[in-house]
Amino acid sequence: MSLFPPIDSLPQSLSLSDLEPLESLAQSAPIDDANVSRYYSLLIYSLIINDNIEEARFVLKRTPLTKTITSAGASELTETASSLSTARKILTSLWNKNYLAFFPTIDAALKSVPLESQEANLLRKLVDHVRETNYKFVSNAFLSVSMSDVAVYFGLSDIDAREFLVRKGWNISDEDPLIVNPPALARGVLYMPS
Repeated sequence: MSLFPPIDSLPQSLSLSDLEPLESLAQSAPIDDANVSRYYSLLIYSLIINDNIEEARFVLKRTPLTKTITSAGASELTETASSLSTARKILTSLWNKNYLAFFPTIDAALKSVPLESQEANLLRKLVDHVRETNYKFVSNAFLSVSMSDVAVYFGLSDIDAREFLVRKGWNISDEDPLIVNPPALARGVLYMPS
């Protein structure tokens, strides 16, 4: 069995190209190695950020730790598998578009890791990526939408979601519960003022 390199020895600002070559080492490393669990969680986050959510699901399925987690049951998870368990929750909630679970899981994960760790950096990038992806979706899918629905998509409070959209150029009325998409973004059509 080969030893897996310490995750902290990898570059602080990890990219997918830093992580992918290490998967063969992770496959042959001891299952109880905490670095292997951290590696797989970082790889899953990087794949999602790079719009490869399907590949992230396949990575999760082929991890040696996954077999241990599913056969042991949720109450018997070891500490070494906790980062992979968190990655599984994040990936599952995102795959199911359950943003009410996704954003709180990310917040909890951010509180459980050091502020300047690779995990924290990737988790923050992941939140930004999902918000921007959801912004594009909301911009293209809705001409008007309620603030509470937008807040769910962005994982923000109504007030923060409002500020986010105002910065993006949306028109928001205090009287109307619906917010209106700016005309230039509405369904890909550019409206010219007369």
